[in-house]
Amino acid sequence: IYSLLNQEITTIHVYPPGCPTCVNSGVCDNSTGLCTCKAGYYGLTCSGVCPGGANNPCNGHGHCNDGSTGDGSCQCYFPYATCDSQSPCTTDVSSDPKNCGGCAKLCQVSQGVVSATCFNATCDLVCESGWINCFSQCIQGTSCGLPGCETFQLNQCTGNDIVTPDQFEASRWWTPEPTDTDYLPSYGDYYRLVGNAHVEYDSTRKQATVVLNAIHKDSSVTFTYIFGNIKQSSPKMVFTSSTITTPLKTTVYGSDGSVLNLPDIDFVWNVPSINLTQGDYRNGQKGAIVEMFGWPHKEIETECETLGKMGWLGVKLFPPQEQVMSYQPFDNILNPWYFMYQPVSYHLEGRMGTREDLRQLIQTCRKYNVRVYADAVVNHMVGGGNDANTKHRTGGGSYCTTWGNKTTSNISPSPFYTQDFAYTYNGHTGQPPSQEFPAVPYGPVDFHCERVLNSWNDPLDLNAGWLTGLTDLNTERDNVQERIADYFTDLIGIGFSGFRVDAAKHIKPDDLVAIFTKFRRNMGGALPDDFITWWEILLGGEAQMLMCDENSGYNYGAYLHDALVTAGFSSSDIDKIKIWNSGYPKEPDADCNSITSWRNVIQNDDADQQTQGSTSRDMGDQGSVLVIAKDVQAHRQFEIKLFTNPNGASDNDNDYPIRAVLSSYYFPANGARGIPDGKSDCSLCTVTCSGCETVTYVKAQDSNSCGYDMPQDNQYTRVHRDRSIIMAMRSWMHLSTSVSNTDIGLPSNCT
Repeated sequence: IYSLLNQEITTIHVYPPGCPTCVNSGVCDNSTGLCTCKAGYYGLTCSGVCPGGANNPCNGHGHCNDGSTGDGSCQCYFPYATCDSQSPCTTDVSSDPKNCGGCAKLCQVSQGVVSATCFNATCDLVCESGWINCFSQCIQGTSCGLPGCETFQLNQCTGNDIVTPDQFEASRWWTPEPTDTDYLPSYGDYYRLVGNAHVEYDSTRKQATVVLNAIHKDSSVTFTYIFGNIKQSSPKMVFTSSTITTPLKTTVYGSDGSVLNLPDIDFVWNVPSINLTQGDYRNGQKGAIVEMFGWPHKEIETECETLGKMGWLGVKLFPPQEQVMSYQPFDNILNPWYFMYQPVSYHLEGRMGTREDLRQLIQTCRKYNVRVYADAVVNHMVGGGNDANTKHRTGGGSYCTTWGNKTTSNISPSPFYTQDFAYTYNGHTGQPPSQEFPAVPYGPVDFHCERVLNSWNDPLDLNAGWLTGLTDLNTERDNVQERIADYFTDLIGIGFSGFRVDAAKHIKPDDLVAIFTKFRRNMGGALPDDFITWWEILLGGEAQMLMCDENSGYNYGAYLHDALVTAGFSSSDIDKIKIWNSGYPKEPDADCNSITSWRNVIQNDDADQQTQGSTSRDMGDQGSVLVIAKDVQAHRQFEIKLFTNPNGASDNDNDYPIRAVLSSYYFPANGARGIPDGKSDCSLCTVTCSGCETVTYVKAQDSNSCGYDMPQDNQYTRVHRDRSIIMAMRSWMHLSTSVSNTDIGLPSNCT
């Protein structure tokens, strides 16, 4: 049954009373009003006959989707496939030389090949002299990779080039196939089918159009789309708040038997509302946010009731997306904290918890009137060579060091590949690897060519350089902008109220305007009322270019403001797009006052400063980093000052309406920069474990804490639990300060 909704033909769950006329011996089920079809027949009246006939559905080599709600499509049993749409499941890919292992995969004599035989879905080749069989492909040479300790040196920028040439698209589809030794079941069909969901709300945000985007290695493959339990040929479907109240499951089926299961889709209308009756929160546009550095999702969820009682506006999580992980130490550290900033995909399956953990955290926190914010990493993906390729090496002269693959934070890891430190060809494409992240999906041309970031005063380098070797996204590309906007939309859909944008100064202002314009469109034409975002723009010696001089060609001050106006952003929406003031507290006006104080976010201690020797900020004697200075009294006073009299504020009630406090943890005496969540414990190490500097597990949440817990190895600081800081924050937020410890969730002994 179909309905015309918003000029789209949409499948809906509506059936007329009583059964239609059932044919082909179909029987009416009066309880449902549907026909019960005999095996081999399908459709509302059972009028459809499965391909191959009802007595031999799918030509005896597959399962027919029969029944009154079926569509007669065939899912073939291996080794059969549908390579001829007129004869489903008739091609034996185990022996057909024209379809060896899959449709249109030729197994034939070609350059370098003496003979070719298709056996057991694999092309068995005999190669000419001087050629070698590399994963069913004859490659000229004596090995399947480069000689000696050489590595590929491809796609390197020259001059002012920043674009990856189209020729590198040939390196796409690097993911192993099921018959390959490095294939993982979680890789599914990423070697041939990738895609993502696009969600676009109407202006009420009570209705959303979902489009499933799919790309197949074989462009002749057609798709069937599953929305919940509805199968259709259109990739688009409309949902409303009255028709779906749970996460939506979606799947794409290819006509060659390929399957792509996409992450759940959460809709904004299913997120619990915030109901604050006291305090100067201004619908989420004013308040204090606690950054929970290294806290697992489940422990933040446990802390949220207390956060609500204390009066914090919200809590910021560190990157929730799937990120790189390893069983081999990196610089003697197993899974250092900065691995959280090396994304593998936009699946919400990060180190700190699963999508389900995250959904539960947000639901619980909002129940206690605590908003949740994300740390969004969208400038880049993983570092070059930090990928799933099982063969890496580097060397020179008399040495050659090799290493294997990384994994991810996802229980079901996604594949991910880069061009660096690689020396082997893909056996199916005959190409070296390039940048490819199938679970996003991003391919080679979605990245800038490789360029060392040498100059912090050169707009081209800032935008396109690979920051510390991190694969840099080409955010000038429309499809990359769309995919980032879709990720932002997913964050809001599951219940985040906003997000920090990491490394924002490495995405040029015009690109960010384009991304947020697409995100605004996805949200129904305006940013949500309680939404905020703050961009990490570390000024350093580039303040003149980045903030002060609107004509610098790379400016997040007046130029960005005017670009947002030109793009159609309202003044209220522009106020929600903020810049993190890295000059605070020593130089709060380092931005030359190029934006209003309302659009500045300030804080004392921050995550980047947790590493000894960090040069990203200079606070001088105006601020304190707790885990380095370990001066509790000084740190407490600077955090109190953040709310009572912050540097640069002339109207404390209205200037800097968003202020952040970091709750971190002390690093161990061995200097290891892991996280005490148990995943940096060297007992998990399996490769080159000698010298591994362990970080043992410590529970982050502690209901007995009064804040500023003792500075010992791995101990969480829990600064947000300090009563004097809480009282300063509550006074700023016009909340009562005549409250007991019980009122604000603290133990009775806290002073």
